[in-house]
Amino acid sequence: MRGGLLVGLLVLPCLALPGLPGAWAGGVGDGALRVTVTVNGREHSGPRPPAVRVGAQVVKRYRLVNSGEAHLYGVRVVDPAVPAGAVRCPSRTLAALGELECVARFRAVGGAHRATARVEGDIPSLQRRITATTRTGYTGVAAGLRLTERVTVRGAGGSAGRGLRVAWGSATVAYTVTNHGNRPVHAVRITDPGLGLAPGALDCGAGGGTVAVLTAGSSARCTAVVRRPPGTHRSTGLASGSDRVTTYGPRGERLPAPAITARSSAVFTLPGRGEGVAGPGSPSPSAPAKPRPTTESSGKGGAPGGRGVSGVVGGAGVVGGTGVVGGTGVVGGAGVVGASGAVGASEAVGAPLGVGGAAVAPGAVPAAATARPVPPSPSPPPPPGAIGAARAPAVAGDRSPTGPTDPTAARRAAALDDEGFLGRLRRRGREAHELGIVITLLLLLIPAAIAAALLGNRRG
Repeated sequence: MRGGLLVGLLVLPCLALPGLPGAWAGGVGDGALRVTVTVNGREHSGPRPPAVRVGAQVVKRYRLVNSGEAHLYGVRVVDPAVPAGAVRCPSRTLAALGELECVARFRAVGGAHRATARVEGDIPSLQRRITATTRTGYTGVAAGLRLTERVTVRGAGGSAGRGLRVAWGSATVAYTVTNHGNRPVHAVRITDPGLGLAPGALDCGAGGGTVAVLTAGSSARCTAVVRRPPGTHRSTGLASGSDRVTTYGPRGERLPAPAITARSSAVFTLPGRGEGVAGPGSPSPSAPAKPRPTTESSGKGGAPGGRGVSGVVGGAGVVGGTGVVGGTGVVGGAGVVGASGAVGASEAVGAPLGVGGAAVAPGAVPAAATARPVPPSPSPPPPPGAIGAARAPAVAGDRSPTGPTDPTAARRAAALDDEGFLGRLRRRGREAHELGIVITLLLLLIPAAIAAALLGNRRG
């Protein structure tokens, strides 16, 4: 009897041990798992989320501590404020009385991002799931400016100084700057390097050339009036400011607020006047050149005459070349037909006094030529580009003071006019050779004549 009672007392505790809670995983409870989170090196990110610049990297570190005496399996971190799959843990098992660090890296987005992070782990032997939670988050600082501009062109008008008026125009450039971030931007200044406008040259309202504070989502307008010469001009607006917010980097470093800028551009054209107003003694910049009046000076013979008549002079259309009309009167020795600035009739070689006294009507003969005929003289070759005078008799209705021109002379003049540079050079060479022969003959005949005269005197 006593032996059976002793066996029962020894067996009953062994049967009851597997049913006792924590018999095989002692020290396990709901507070055995703890978690702490740092965001860019800042703790207590739940009540005080650190500021991170939009686009910068956010680094969240989850420190898991298991103070229980049982291993946790299938450990995972769930954080709604983190992109899916961003959390990385080196192991899915958290040993008893051990620690584990999981890390999440991602880019910050604008706005406040707070959430409750939850850590879970399983104890298979007890069929229990242990959890721990904490509040965490960050604030994404989005700062940005947008600049647009519109140009209104006004009428032309203005002066360039020194007695010359040109068509200057004016244009009104309106700049609109908008804060599309989530923080106020302070001391917004607008300049325009393309038009040479400093901040003081713009009117931004009460603040002069600077917008003191531009709240999130609001806009401000600045204007400037510029004066420029006619033509195409380019405006390059530049807006700059600062949100004055210090943010935190991935390693916990403090980052000062950067300069926030925005740019814009516009191309506009200022029209010019049709014709400028010239001052005394200054030519009009836009008026075309006008021909001189077809008159000649009335000075004495041999004095420089006026500008050549544009068109036909003396009815034969001959001004320049050989200058021979009808073989007697010489009308101009150097002019070109119709060319502005040719020498007038009073400069003609061999022209009688008073020939330049009046304009010669087309188809008429100067009166002085009929009063005092001049014998024909050998004609020099025409200058390059000039119209030879020998073509004058071919014009119908041409008459010289003494009668029609010799056909032989006309053909010879036409041949001379059509010859080229090499032909003219050969002709000059032949003329020089003939002249040399004549001089040689004279040098031989003159001494012979003198000798004959002396001999005759001796005989007498």
